[in-house]
Amino acid sequence: MKTIFLFLRQGISNRNLLRTDFLKTLKDNPEVRTVILSPIGDDPGFRQEFEAPNVCVEKWPRTKVGFWEKRLKNLKDYIWVSRGLTQAIRVRRLAQRGQWGLMWRDALGSAAQHARITEQQINDWELAIYTSQASIAELYNRYQPDLVIFTRLFGTNLHVIKEAKKRRIPVLCLVESWDNFICKGPLSVIPDRMAVWNHGMVKEANELHNFPEENVEVVGVPQFDLYTDHRTFLDRQHFFETHGLDPEKKLITYAASTEGFIPEEPDVFEMVYQVLQAERLGTPVQVMLRLHPITSPALRDEYFRRFSGRPNVTVQRPGRTSALHDGWDPSWSDMVNLASTIYYSDIIVNIASTMAIDAAVMDKPVVAVAFGVKGQQTRSKFFDNIFEHSHYRKLVDSVSSSRRMTWPTSYVLISSTRQLTVLDAAD
Repeated sequence: MKTIFLFLRQGISNRNLLRTDFLKTLKDNPEVRTVILSPIGDDPGFRQEFEAPNVCVEKWPRTKVGFWEKRLKNLKDYIWVSRGLTQAIRVRRLAQRGQWGLMWRDALGSAAQHARITEQQINDWELAIYTSQASIAELYNRYQPDLVIFTRLFGTNLHVIKEAKKRRIPVLCLVESWDNFICKGPLSVIPDRMAVWNHGMVKEANELHNFPEENVEVVGVPQFDLYTDHRTFLDRQHFFETHGLDPEKKLITYAASTEGFIPEEPDVFEMVYQVLQAERLGTPVQVMLRLHPITSPALRDEYFRRFSGRPNVTVQRPGRTSALHDGWDPSWSDMVNLASTIYYSDIIVNIASTMAIDAAVMDKPVVAVAFGVKGQQTRSKFFDNIFEHSHYRKLVDSVSSSRRMTWPTSYVLISSTRQLTVLDAAD
């Protein structure tokens, strides 16, 4: 029997791999034993959901990053950013460090490049100084894995993967999202192979991270498989009743962004809501505000305080919270609820969210807000002009035509599986 280690740190990875046919396929193979290692691996409910005769669940061992290990990781970041590979990562670093903080890091990164120090060399140095830690070694010794799989290439504490590299066990990364190569920085640990969503990511892995294209496989998006079977969705009447919606009115769903990504987003939603209340669309509509999974209690309370009880609006929680890295562990029912929400929505509104792709899978039109409060263009703490200088540029570049529409402020985008159109709105 072959043994696979499956290291999953985030709720998004649980959704992608544990609650799709990925894990089911492994379970159906009697010649494969899967060991799921998770920060919530000691949670009784989590264990009960996934343990099986050939599936074991263990808690991800907690370890600390060493002094020199952290210094080398920082140096690798400085080199990668100073190479100017993506505007997105530079703007993110500028927001975190400030102009002077970024300048001296750029100088250090440039000096390292001049000395012909590469990210690959630093990865080799990190592995050279890595010392096996007892809690991790015990798991490897007990299970003797033949393959190690992980999903997050950019964490600062990946000792569990370094252990596999030290032991020369093959390592596969199932890259968890389409923005990772552009927006997350250099690879923390270089896997032997990668599996990605699409062919564009194959090119990014090579151009931005010097990863050989022949070692990257395109496998699609596991969590989107659910969207292909409409029989699993909630019944329309039940869905509308559960959320307090009127089945006779059009439904517009506004998907909120990651907290801190866009300043004053509740005010942006207020503007959208007021336009809809003014019946500018020429038909009765209602709006569902879907909170982002990574929403703090304070921001969640603000959304509920400001918008609960208003006419033609309902606030939707994204699913159950968890002690995982992203604070979210969606259940199967949460996933079905999201799929049903998209399916029964007439339009999906967001700022720069992966929800645009979710909606496009079901051929739903998407409006991406590109304006801020008081008529100003949206400015992000992490992305200056997010539609031009980030992974979202891919969608902008898919524009096939342009037309005007009435909107109270600056710019919006609208997309579907057929096109993404930039709309220059009337003031």
